[in-house]
Amino acid sequence: MQEEILLTVTQTARILQVSERTVVNYITRGELPAFRVGLRGYRISPSDLQAFIEKRKHPPDKDL
Repeated sequence: MQEEILLTVTQTARILQVSERTVVNYITRGELPAFRVGLRGYRISPSDLQAFIEKRKHPPDKDL
């Protein structure tokens, strides 16, 4: 089994170009799966992040 390197909230926020608070909100609302680490920390799987991004993509406008 190949292990994935998990991302921190900070790394995920940089990838998504949003604030760390926004990433935590996604996690607490259940929109972005994450592993709990310690009392306040989270780790995000790159494959879960990719699925989150794909789910949020809008289809291209047909009028263009």
